[in-house]
Amino acid sequence: MGVGVASPAFADDPAPQPSSSASTPTDSAPSADPGAITPATPTTEPPATAATAPVQTPAVASALPLDVGSQGWRVRELQRRLAWLGHSVGRSETTQATFGPQTRAAVKKFQMKFFMYPNGVVDGHTWSRLRAISGTIGRLPSACTHERTICVDKEQMLLRLVEGGKVTLTLDARFGLEGVRTREGSFRIHLKSRHHISSLYGSSMPFALFFSGSQAVHYSPYFARYGYNGGSHGCIGIRDYAKAGWLFDRVGIGTKVYVYWSRR
Repeated sequence: MGVGVASPAFADDPAPQPSSSASTPTDSAPSADPGAITPATPTTEPPATAATAPVQTPAVASALPLDVGSQGWRVRELQRRLAWLGHSVGRSETTQATFGPQTRAAVKKFQMKFFMYPNGVVDGHTWSRLRAISGTIGRLPSACTHERTICVDKEQMLLRLVEGGKVTLTLDARFGLEGVRTREGSFRIHLKSRHHISSLYGSSMPFALFFSGSQAVHYSPYFARYGYNGGSHGCIGIRDYAKAGWLFDRVGIGTKVYVYWSRR
């Protein structure tokens, strides 16, 4: 990119004009680690015998579309997939597999992130997209599980910190625009800069963790302000300032960074 490693400069674009669609709000801190959730079982309604079968309310309630008041196995799977993608739902709803206000708020965040109409209702389109994007719950590339790794999924638009094979932090991530794509592959952090300012664009890049030349993981004020209506010059943007700072303090020079597409 023509920028020396000793003086990284790429940063977010100058503030883009927001589109007519609603921008994605900053995620609030989850009350529990989404990555620690174990894979859901089963994903289909188990067969019942004539002697043991209850009234078929759960199956009816689990039918699409799902909205506030829905219950059953499909709601449970919905909540587990949302949690794997970083959208926390409280125990008051998950323990009963009940679609309540927290589940609806998580669905809306998912829909906004992937440019769907954010009505909080799970119709066939939202259900299919959620299943495709979330993939197998808990599955990580082997490249992320053998040492502390910043594991970045461009398909799910997520950054996960994986320690001891377990996810300890999940953050929304934004990437480079066409022509300045975020590189994929295995890298190592080679430079940390807490209060970095881009020498090319003059933009602020707090908590910068440089992993490939001038490309870095860092807090992005533009991402925080405009959501996914824009992109960077190749860096991986984080929109949660406090957690970007926590990540910066947690990892050191030499920490592995692995960037990939989960469905490739």
